Amino acid sequence: MTYVNKVIGKIWATISLYRQTGHLHFIGTNVLKIVLLYGLVVVAVILVAKYVLNLNQIFQNIIDRFTDTEVLVLFFVSESLLGMIPPDLFMLWAEKFGEPLWMLTFLGVLSYVGGIISYWLGIWISRRERVKNYIETRLKNYIALTQKWGGAFLVIAALFPFSPYSMVAIAVSMFRYPFPKLLLFGVSRIIRFILQGTALIQLLEMS
Repeated sequence: MTYVNKVIGKIWATISLYRQTGHLHFIGTNVLKIVLLYGLVVVAVILVAKYVLNLNQIFQNIIDRFTDTEVLVLFFVSESLLGMIPPDLFMLWAEKFGEPLWMLTFLGVLSYVGGIISYWLGIWISRRERVKNYIETRLKNYIALTQKWGGAFLVIAALFPFSPYSMVAIAVSMFRYPFPKLLLFGVSRIIRFILQGTALIQLLEMS
């Protein structure tokens, strides 16, 4: 019980600190904005799927062109190098499996590992002055947000779209953000794939 009390005490102390520094307000405000924006996107997709396009057929045509291994390799490379391909497409790809939950979980793990690779890629870049200056200029907003909000911004980047997680992982490594914290907060990435992927697949089936 003593150990449990210590853990609870640390959690409560962290929450209190986040409240005092404004982290909780930052998380709540941005989560609300992202959820509303993403909700609008989802509504738009539903309307398009219902009245304009047969999304099931479109995605099936795309899927049939690649083997499962090729899709997984492409996804892993994208999640490790700047995350240029929207992960939502790969979540929808998981629908082809009879029980997509395990594939969504696997994709989440791959994305999590991709974030780790991105972090160490950033460490490598930071040792090369010319490349470092260019990358820091391109990612200055991510760097500033992480320096200000720390793990709160990492969780938001991992959980929600509109901020490529790979880029954020590279950005935080540029100022040597603690690697153990990246490992901890990055778990949110797996949670995102399970929850968002399940919701997207249900919407696709509805269309």
